[in-house]
Amino acid sequence: MDRNHLATRVGHVDSQPVDSADTYNSDVWSTVSPHDLTLVIIRRLPSVLVTAGITTLSVGALLLAWPNQYASDGLLYARLGRGAVAIDPTTEPGRSVSLQDSRSSEVASISEMLGSREIADRVVQKVGAREINFPRTWTDRLANRVGSLVNNMAPSNDIDGSELDRTEFDRQVSHEEAVKRVIDSVTIKVPKNTYTISVASRFSDPVVAQKIVQSIMDQYGQYHVEAHTSVGALGFFEEQTTASHAAAIAARKKLQETKNSMGWMSVASAEESLRERILNLELSLDQANSEFADAESKAASISERLAEIEEWIPMEVTKVADNAVDGMKTQLYGHKLQDGEELSKVTASHPRYKILRDKIIQGEQIVESAEGDREQTVEALNPLRLSLETAYQTALTTAAGNKSRLESLTKSLASAQRDLNRLNQDGIVLAELGWAADIAETNYLSHSQSLESSRLVQELDNQKMSDVSVIQNASLNLKKVGPPRLILALVGGILGICLGLMQAIIRGTGQSRDSKSLASAGNRAISTQSKNPVNKSDLSQLDSESEIGHGLDDDDVLEEAFASSLPR
Repeated sequence: MDRNHLATRVGHVDSQPVDSADTYNSDVWSTVSPHDLTLVIIRRLPSVLVTAGITTLSVGALLLAWPNQYASDGLLYARLGRGAVAIDPTTEPGRSVSLQDSRSSEVASISEMLGSREIADRVVQKVGAREINFPRTWTDRLANRVGSLVNNMAPSNDIDGSELDRTEFDRQVSHEEAVKRVIDSVTIKVPKNTYTISVASRFSDPVVAQKIVQSIMDQYGQYHVEAHTSVGALGFFEEQTTASHAAAIAARKKLQETKNSMGWMSVASAEESLRERILNLELSLDQANSEFADAESKAASISERLAEIEEWIPMEVTKVADNAVDGMKTQLYGHKLQDGEELSKVTASHPRYKILRDKIIQGEQIVESAEGDREQTVEALNPLRLSLETAYQTALTTAAGNKSRLESLTKSLASAQRDLNRLNQDGIVLAELGWAADIAETNYLSHSQSLESSRLVQELDNQKMSDVSVIQNASLNLKKVGPPRLILALVGGILGICLGLMQAIIRGTGQSRDSKSLASAGNRAISTQSKNPVNKSDLSQLDSESEIGHGLDDDDVLEEAFASSLPR
């Protein structure tokens, strides 16, 4: 008879409802002691050993069948080359660049680029997707079969004629699988505070692992060069250099033509020359003005003295006899005629006119006074007056020369000032043209320098010169690196023991829970019997039913519970 029926019979005898066994589920684990667990494990020791043995053997068999893994590693070094410190020709450098930060960032960037999809694509193209995807172990073959079954079960996608054909589609799928396997197998490590990069690969074939690592290092050299290449920079700077050269020549030519048309060789030199010229003219003008004033003053002074001095002075007085009067008259008459003829030839304003006229008058006076003894006076020009007249003429000449010089200097100074004003106006135009020419020349020099830099960079790129050098080629390690079978076997044994103990504890605690539920129900029935007499037929029936189930473990426990609860 099952336990629920037994609990129902006991409840019938009790004439009161009895709680089901689920009421005590929450108290089962709280009442289990370490001693109970130990007893359960001892009772279930065979099942524990069997479970642990089966689990350990299964794990061991799986480890023995698991394919080996082989590793290959290589080492790269990021040198301080043009890629780390060079600046793109199309950019302008800043005032300062942190070399340490730039190199650290460069190494970090290299590690990221080594693990990129582009490198994996290139490795697959070089090694071959067929060689990478070739099923070398039973796990690979099993994965391929499972994949084929999944693809066959999945609905097929019709490929239009405009899209990839079936062969190309399969090739692309195979390529993607190879790329995924390469990415999963490769490990990139950068030690702290170093400029080396470690490239490692774990694969089921040591040769393929070596090829993958070596291909990564070989392909990255070219990829690094391409990453630092400025595409189109050379052609751009060739065009810019040609245009800037033409602009610089045109600007310089326009500047020279403008200087020629304006008559200036250089604004600075012309300004300096005009400044010295104006200064000299002003000094000469002051000196000429002073000399002119001095000459005029001297001429005026001499003129005043000439006005005070007579022109003729008597030199000799003689007496003439009568017998000489006729001869003298004759001579005087001849001289008179001669003087009259000469007098007619000169004008009244001529200095000689007065002399001749006075001579004639004097001759007449001599003739008139020639009666008897007459005095004869001989006159001559005053030598003092002659010297003063000479000095006066010299002063007038000097004054005239100084005046002419003064006028010439005044005109020259005015011309120099006009030239200075024109230079100031032309200087603005020449300065603008000079700035334009300088800017054009600077642009041309800058573009030429960038062009040479671009040519050098392109030539280095053509030579595939990279800043990352291989300091350790990919190694060929024929000794397996995985899986660690001994450690995994120990873990499998521990796992088997844990599973055996777990199943023993779960089974033992479940039976104890049912037994304790039945024992509790029996105790309640006995306590109720002590208060209310029970029909003997019911008790006898209960005893008979208990005896029927005596062979079960739960019934033994129930009998022990009933026996312990009966009064002595």
